Amino acid sequence: MKRILVKGVNWLGDAVMTLPAIRAMKSRWPGARLSVLTKGSLADLYACEPAVDETLAYGGGFLPFVRLVGRLRKENFDIAFVFPRSLRASLAPFASRIPRRVGFAGDARRPVLTDAVARDARLLTGHRVAYYLELLRPFGAVPAATPPEIAPPAEALAWAEEHLPGGPWAGLNPGATYGKAKQWYPERFEEIGKRLVSRGFRVAVVGGPTEAALGERIAAGIGADAASFSGKTTIPRLAALIRRCAVFVTNDTGPMHVAAAVGTPVVAVFGPTDPRTTRPFGDRFTLVRHEVPCAPCLLRECPIDHPCMRDLPVERVWAACEEWVR
Repeated sequence: MKRILVKGVNWLGDAVMTLPAIRAMKSRWPGARLSVLTKGSLADLYACEPAVDETLAYGGGFLPFVRLVGRLRKENFDIAFVFPRSLRASLAPFASRIPRRVGFAGDARRPVLTDAVARDARLLTGHRVAYYLELLRPFGAVPAATPPEIAPPAEALAWAEEHLPGGPWAGLNPGATYGKAKQWYPERFEEIGKRLVSRGFRVAVVGGPTEAALGERIAAGIGADAASFSGKTTIPRLAALIRRCAVFVTNDTGPMHVAAAVGTPVVAVFGPTDPRTTRPFGDRFTLVRHEVPCAPCLLRECPIDHPCMRDLPVERVWAACEEWVR
């Protein structure tokens, strides 16, 4: 095996959860060159992963697809691992005539895959870190799941030290790119921030570009000891920033997995999503969840009155924070 192509997933949190599988591929074929085909917005993540030799960014549309297929054909890949389960994600490796194409069964993909890995109930209800490792099943025993790890580069560490001087710092991640149903209420994050400040912490609020206004509003509500970095970081800088925090309070979203991967203690607020599959992987987290009959519904928007988040009070999340900031 000389050339490996990995078709990456589309969301930051999912991408972090694929890192152990990527490392396992490199370990199984240590002499191979491993390339990740990824959205441009996630390319920085793989720059932090030593198992990845290069990233190939792609865009949408027919002409970019044709150019991508032409490039992949010239690269002479021996095998492609397709992490997403959609037919669309499998088309470029198929059209590029990569001899062996491994992906999960379903979505009418069998004609474009050479190895279709079954997705049974055990796999679908287990953690996504273990799920992605299953793509190695056609090659023998599947490695045991290990926590994702992110090592921010020196530039990112220096940036975080400059922008988060002194300390101690705590982090808040009040947004959720996938949908509002995953978001605990902003005023409750603000209250957690105020309590952290009362314990002597400065507070860094993080999020993506679309959450910049939310981050600024919460930081302003907390006061002078808070600053918003929402929409102001690359992925490596986000990882370095979170690494400087003593605790990270977050919804179930991408930065939650980044925090776990840099070793920062996480207080994870879960509502409509399933903690069996997407909780932080490892043992440095506290999961806070209000049990309701309709969860996990996995919906982006709540069609009723959001009971899973509405009835989760500040006191329960603060109690989880106190486990890490005593």
